[in-house]
Amino acid sequence: MTRSCVLSMVVSVDGFINGAGGEFIAPDWSADLDAWTAGHAARFDTMLFGRAAWESLAAYWPAAETDPATPPAARDLARFMNGTRKIVFSRTLESAERWANSDIADADVATVLAREKAKPGKDMVIFAGARFAQTALAAGVVDELSLLVIPDLFGHGTRLFEGHALRRKLELVESRPMDTGALLTRYNVREPNGQ
Repeated sequence: MTRSCVLSMVVSVDGFINGAGGEFIAPDWSADLDAWTAGHAARFDTMLFGRAAWESLAAYWPAAETDPATPPAARDLARFMNGTRKIVFSRTLESAERWANSDIADADVATVLAREKAKPGKDMVIFAGARFAQTALAAGVVDELSLLVIPDLFGHGTRLFEGHALRRKLELVESRPMDTGALLTRYNVREPNGQ
């Protein structure tokens, strides 16, 4: 069985993953969110990033694991974020040493993902970064969309699917409300011909 590439992101009802200033707006923490993040830790062993998202997360997660101010549930997530293999796609990043278990991709996303999907292991996840998400969708490497739609309207910001110019059929595999009013939706991504 080949590994899947899952695009898993938090998105507002009006389609934004960041606020107007580019800031991440976190969902309300809850028991359901704890279970959602624990599911990520169980399902994925590789995270995929573009440079901008990787640099932003690399500035936060390494210290979060040991920071006493980090809530216990977030500390568990920090262990996953720091301990999991990370591949960053960048033509300008010279070193990925500042965040443990990170490597710079040695080829384009389609080439790297074809190679990674053929290897044994758990599934891979795109966790942040609209531009890289759109690149991966355009390359045809995303097998599943897992969207946590939070009950907020941001009004402005970074849209997850802005201008991707793609037509894809999606097959709903899960839809369930969370205890915060968020809605988790998971879709298989089908090829343009509907296969």
